[in-house]
Amino acid sequence: MKSYLKALGIGTMLLMVGCGQGGEATEAKKDEKVELSFVTYTGTGEEYMMELNSIAEAYSKVKPNVTIKMEKVQATEYDNTMKIRNSAQKLPDIFPVRVVTMENYKNILTPLNDLPATKVNKFANDYAIDGNIYGLPMYGFNEFVYYRKSIFKEAGVEVPTTWGEFVDISTKIKATDKYIPVALGGKDSWVVYPFNEFMPFLVSGGNDIWTKMGVDDAPFSKGKPFYTAYEMLNNYYKTKPFGDDPLGYGWDQEKSMFVSKKAAMLAAGQWFYLDLQKDLSKEELDDIGVFVLPARETKEDPFRYLVTAEVFLSIPKYSKNAAEAKEFLNWLFQSDYYKEYVKYMNVLPSVEGVEGNDNLFNETIANIPNPEVVLQKGGDAKYRDIANFLSFDVKRMGQEMLQGVDFEKYMDDLNNRWKEARENTK
Repeated sequence: MKSYLKALGIGTMLLMVGCGQGGEATEAKKDEKVELSFVTYTGTGEEYMMELNSIAEAYSKVKPNVTIKMEKVQATEYDNTMKIRNSAQKLPDIFPVRVVTMENYKNILTPLNDLPATKVNKFANDYAIDGNIYGLPMYGFNEFVYYRKSIFKEAGVEVPTTWGEFVDISTKIKATDKYIPVALGGKDSWVVYPFNEFMPFLVSGGNDIWTKMGVDDAPFSKGKPFYTAYEMLNNYYKTKPFGDDPLGYGWDQEKSMFVSKKAAMLAAGQWFYLDLQKDLSKEELDDIGVFVLPARETKEDPFRYLVTAEVFLSIPKYSKNAAEAKEFLNWLFQSDYYKEYVKYMNVLPSVEGVEGNDNLFNETIANIPNPEVVLQKGGDAKYRDIANFLSFDVKRMGQEMLQGVDFEKYMDDLNNRWKEARENTK
């Protein structure tokens, strides 16, 4: 895997002529009017691209004959919306595919292997499927635990670097009887993702865990990443670090609890900082710190941390404007507009030579002791078939574990169901 920290000095590259679906160079007529549909989901910087610094206006200065028609879909509705549109062959010319659904779309996407934009993308090759690159990630990001420095000081705790220390500081903060250790609105299932989705990647052996599960009859057995991570989480959940009723409220209340200092911590990605900037004053923002969730047992173990590439811009094979869509991708990833976009988003640039902001996130990553990068991947076809057969949902599992489960029985049942699903999907 290429190191996402690698920085190569590259100059601004000229807009390249796009390629047709068959790989032959095609040149759009300069005065031929073309409308490119570009759909994205909320949380991907859509307000920046649609309002604050219109990507349509920026591109019109490069290609006056091309109109970018942008549309946003709520993130919670996006996957189903795109599934419905694809069934009618009405996907937009350009749309983001999430890392966990890339395998589902591969047969209807245009390979982007030879694009100049692909060659400068730091993450694209790592997510190739059967030798083809079907989407170019707009950025990468890390996951963090946000915390209130003042509450940590009051409780006499410091930033943890092992799992045991993380459990310990949660216990000490809870003992103050003033604060909830971690805000978590489990009524919305997606909010458990930093724990139930990502923890199996962070323990030893968790690299490309979902693909490995596709060839394993019993991936939830003791000693394997899922068991190890979920045993840690199950024991942690029993201490009630999220308060007495984490399933009784959702994300909006979770965010409000952290903003109002009723909770000491909140687990989320870099994207959450944009919300905090809107909700907190400069003085209050100075009270916010971040650390990477430590999944290691001892300080001698590697400190594994996740890098997630996301928002993979893709082009459907049946797009009538595939050549123009490719030209747009070449422009976007090699433009000054992209540099401004990633700085606004406070994320890891996916393009070689583009630098992100100097911020608390980069400083935190730079100071991780004994670091080991883990790249989140979406799993291969075998895994997806089994997961779809079972309606396997780690976020729903998080909700179930918050309710309380007989852990050993829970893992055994999962193994039995997984084995049955493997037999039915061979």
